Amino acid sequence: MKQVMFVELGMGVDLHGQDVTKAAVRAVRNAIERNSMPGMRALVNGDTSKMRVRVHLAVPADAEKLDQEAVRAVFPYGDVSITVDSGGMLAPSGIFLADKDDRNELIYVVNAAIEVGI
Repeated sequence: MKQVMFVELGMGVDLHGQDVTKAAVRAVRNAIERNSMPGMRALVNGDTSKMRVRVHLAVPADAEKLDQEAVRAVFPYGDVSITVDSGGMLAPSGIFLADKDDRNELIYVVNAAIEVGI
């Protein structure tokens, strides 16, 4: 990426089921869903494939189970790269719900930092 134009931050949570992908997708959506970058089309001369999107995820557990393609699919445009680091949080939920596919009583919290540029 030559120039970072925007940095967006988000947090996503899976309350039951301990699904790191669900929490990561929610973190990415949290970061980008209330933003608009109308000037990006002008910066890339209308060719949105020239947009560069770097996704940094901090996951608390199960990084090997993270479906990066599901995360990548959240972005409508750009060349998306994903970096996964340890971080986020495992928090107690206080309840085990078998009908919600819980494996334990943990809440998965994932943080996302997204760089958008050219």
